[in-house]
Amino acid sequence: MKAAEAKQVCECLYLGVDVQGLAPSSDPNVVGVGIGRKETRGQPTEELALKFYVRQKLHPLLVQDGQVIPSEVEGVPTDVIEAGEFSIWRPLPPIYHRKVRPAMGGLSIGHYEISAGTFGCLARDRGDAYILSNNHVLANEGRGAEGDPILQPGRFDGGKTDKDVLARLDTYVALDPEGTNVVDAAIAQPYDPEDVTPDIINVGRLRGSRLPGIDEKVMKSGRTTRVTHGTVTDVDVTLRVGYSSGSMIFQDQFLVRGDKGSFSAGGDSGSTIVSYDGHAVGLLFAGSPFFTVANKMTNVEKALDVKVA
Repeated sequence: MKAAEAKQVCECLYLGVDVQGLAPSSDPNVVGVGIGRKETRGQPTEELALKFYVRQKLHPLLVQDGQVIPSEVEGVPTDVIEAGEFSIWRPLPPIYHRKVRPAMGGLSIGHYEISAGTFGCLARDRGDAYILSNNHVLANEGRGAEGDPILQPGRFDGGKTDKDVLARLDTYVALDPEGTNVVDAAIAQPYDPEDVTPDIINVGRLRGSRLPGIDEKVMKSGRTTRVTHGTVTDVDVTLRVGYSSGSMIFQDQFLVRGDKGSFSAGGDSGSTIVSYDGHAVGLLFAGSPFFTVANKMTNVEKALDVKVA
């Protein structure tokens, strides 16, 4: 637990998160703090470390006084990893995805006022089926209202007419720009239950949900990069994520690094991250040039009072 306690202190000092009454300050170069494998020459070792994710990795002589990250915190070794900036607003590549009925996870979808994101999977509440994705995909960062039309494919991919309306916005978890957030999630109810299926394209059906593990191999099917495979590198990250309205702090997130190139790109937001044994472990919502960020699916289910199907 020593590493977790040291991480709480560093969340305050480097991200400006008010932890246990400590007065927030922040280092503008640090964008996240987590716990994961210490890396040597880009390769993970067996040693666990307190990980600092930075916009740009600088030589120690170029870092201002008072902002040098120590080699250890309360006896826990540290590791500095260049991550760039985490954001939901990476440019959408010009890839078209067509209308599909019944619609399924991995396909283009979105609130009628956004460009496009990804249909994550189906979730159920007392037998009713709902489409699960991000707040910023289905509810336009909380600007949407209950009943708003949800298009499949999303507007960027040609969804423009009444025939492309698949569902109506039902519920979303509000985003808090002043405090801390745990999930970026929303659900929409299909107008016709026959128009959706619990399949995820090129992945199959889920076997429930569970927590991810460090070094676990995972996959996702998303609107832009389709099926990709990656490795979970950190399962307890607090980080700052950019939105159209400014940056927000998220806690209890996990990171994935692609096994061959990027694990995700703009438009993949909302994808379900799936373990190799078929369990939903996360809901993809942001990324940087080096990492993908996801909510833990168990937290998403709790926040929306649903279970993945």
